Amino acid sequence: MRIIFAIACTLATISMPSIAKQALNVEITPLIGYRFGGDFDTTQDEVHNRIELSDGTSYGLLTAWSFDRKRQGEFLISHYDTDFSESGDFSASNTGLGITYAHLGGNVQLSDGVVPIYATGGFGLTHLAPKDDQLSDETRFSVNIGLASKIELSERVSLRFDSRVYGTFFNSDSAIFCDVETCAIYISSDIWFQTEVSVGITYRF
Repeated sequence: MRIIFAIACTLATISMPSIAKQALNVEITPLIGYRFGGDFDTTQDEVHNRIELSDGTSYGLLTAWSFDRKRQGEFLISHYDTDFSESGDFSASNTGLGITYAHLGGNVQLSDGVVPIYATGGFGLTHLAPKDDQLSDETRFSVNIGLASKIELSERVSLRFDSRVYGTFFNSDSAIFCDVETCAIYISSDIWFQTEVSVGITYRF
């Protein structure tokens, strides 16, 4: 966990040098992907349960700006809608759940060639929004780390591929998605993971 956090923060710091040092080149990438993982291992009154999330299609928007030939800052928003399974003592009228990541970070080019490889990462917030109006939303601190590649199609257009692991931080004794009487999920771990692969068309300005 500490290694992931350190790498993500190191990559994110490249988004903070003075922009005045060079002209700002901006890239916009609409993304479509597939997100999976994120099941919760829960414990309440010494009873262990597993709350499962459905895998599904994700949608995102990545904005990047250059600092030099091998480094970019990034701001990523990625969202998907899923469903969570119910525990034995909790039922919801709607088990739909929206999960959105908003992260500031950057990327560093690792290799040249026709298909260059980039290390990418960042930090920000995870917002979890149950569709059941009786359940509360949750917003938590999170980080991501991954690999990306861009294939140039023209001077201003590229095909981008991304793979990322997101880590969201919880207290191991916390509970989320609570209504008046009880909570849907009782957290028994400190960090919660999801994985995402995506593809998009990058437009350079």
